[in-house]
Amino acid sequence: SKDAGRNFSMGFFGDVASAIAGVKLDVRGEKNLWAHRPVVIVFNHQSKVDVLILAKLIRRDMAGIGKQEIKKMPVLGRIMEYAGTVFIDRKNSASAIAAMAPLVDAIRIDGKSVALSPEGTRSLSPKLLPFKKGAFHLAIQAGVPMLPIVIHNAGDIAPKNEFVMRPGRVKVDVLPPVDTSAWGVETLDKHVADV
Repeated sequence: SKDAGRNFSMGFFGDVASAIAGVKLDVRGEKNLWAHRPVVIVFNHQSKVDVLILAKLIRRDMAGIGKQEIKKMPVLGRIMEYAGTVFIDRKNSASAIAAMAPLVDAIRIDGKSVALSPEGTRSLSPKLLPFKKGAFHLAIQAGVPMLPIVIHNAGDIAPKNEFVMRPGRVKVDVLPPVDTSAWGVETLDKHVADV
């Protein structure tokens, strides 16, 4: 089936691309990846290597979000589209919110988890950028927990705006799922700060 092919491809991509790049993972809390599915996965975004890290960790039943510009890339855009990525125009918040609507169905109907960076773009430093609220609205609408993943030193492997990746070990913490069942839009700022 198409889903079985996507799941195999994602895990295979994560394993092979990590091996070719020489990226090894030291993961704490790996059991949290499987404690509850589906979830909205949020991660800090330092590097282009984050994609391989997430593919290697999550492995199956995942949908993602990418910026509209990636869709136009000849090979990568097609692969990400096949994998179920929803492409959004980050400059148009109304369009971005509408584009995310199919992700609620992917979670509720298809049982897929959704991974996105609430920072919205890669940070040039290990310091977190302010979080956008799309991931939090998505978790509330879909009625699923959030799963925070902290990637510590991916910027050492593939710094932003550099083409070459350096082999190395990346430390990753998979935190326990965060229950969102009592969340509401009126208390969203508090939940964003807590996560």
